[in-house]
Amino acid sequence: MGEILKKRLRMSKFESPAQEATLALMVTASELRANMDRLLAEFGLTGEQYNILRILRGAGSEGHPSGEIGCRMIDRSPDVTRRIDTLARQGFVERERSTGDKRVVRVHITEKGLGLLNSITPKLEVFEQRIVGEINEEDLHRLAMLCEKMIERDAIAAEDGNQNCDTD
Repeated sequence: MGEILKKRLRMSKFESPAQEATLALMVTASELRANMDRLLAEFGLTGEQYNILRILRGAGSEGHPSGEIGCRMIDRSPDVTRRIDTLARQGFVERERSTGDKRVVRVHITEKGLGLLNSITPKLEVFEQRIVGEINEEDLHRLAMLCEKMIERDAIAAEDGNQNCDTD
């Protein structure tokens, strides 16, 4: 097992199954991110910008406060406000100050932002199919479950790392 990974990393063996699994996930994530970044660049977006638009599409007409968007990001970044600024300048999102609490700014996706996501979707579906290939649905669910177990274990190990975002 792991011959492709060993070749990719120019290793002759792994120290343990845990090392092999960890490195496999890291290399896979890196490759997926690089390919996704190339796909999104065709539409003038970064992965983080796409993630924000994806989150806001899911929020519907309610939108989300900036802090909530930050908590929902795949890669949590202190830079969410700057990324939202860029999307707002491009007309993909709008901001609205809360009437109840002036400190809260809700962000909403615009029709232009939804149109952009709709134009990305067909290429994203092809990308996803190319990645999963012949992996059956049961194995995909199992992979997701195993990743979730690792995420949960990491969250427990670093409980104080997510103080501002609930993980429930």
